[in-house]
Amino acid sequence: MERIDREKFILRSIIIGGALICFAYIAYTISSYDVLTFDTVIREWAYAQRSPVLNKILIGITYLGNWQTIVTLGFVLLVHPGTRQKIGLPFAITAASSTIIYKVAKSIFQRPRPDLSVRIIKEGGYSFPSGHSMNCIVIYGILIYLTRRYCRNRMAANLITVLLSLLIVAIGCSRVYVGVHYPTDILGGWSLGIAVLTAAIIMIEQIRGREYDN
Repeated sequence: MERIDREKFILRSIIIGGALICFAYIAYTISSYDVLTFDTVIREWAYAQRSPVLNKILIGITYLGNWQTIVTLGFVLLVHPGTRQKIGLPFAITAASSTIIYKVAKSIFQRPRPDLSVRIIKEGGYSFPSGHSMNCIVIYGILIYLTRRYCRNRMAANLITVLLSLLIVAIGCSRVYVGVHYPTDILGGWSLGIAVLTAAIIMIEQIRGREYDN
């Protein structure tokens, strides 16, 4: 058991290191160039797909990453006795930590958002990294982890895993579509989010392990 735990810790440490290296590379790139061809090509393609129907769908999806949605979900998990300890508390603490980290990162890089002319929703603040993308990979990722750990119904756990994974990707892509982020903002948010999520899982297992030992 100790060997397995040690191997898991090493693997997760490698994941954290790799994710942070990716984030650092993206941060360096956007700091070195005003406009990236990668961003321009993907943005122009995304804007070309816009239509009244798709606008409503993608705006609805992007709102699933808003703080109101996250706070409501956290409140429900904390209020319900069956989820409060095992899911609600870890979820709330992880979500709060992720929010603090991305706000600090935004204040450091201070990348302006895309021009107002391409936006179809209102959004303030800085652009890099995408807070929606980072928060969603952290909070929905931690829900996937906790669900797979505590849900006895494997079919339900697998379904939740697939749906939340698709939601993470959809919310990130929607931020480019609605014109409030560059693609590199999304990649930066995802990479930093993976590091935070993996660190949160390590901490949760350490705390739960001590609880079981006691």
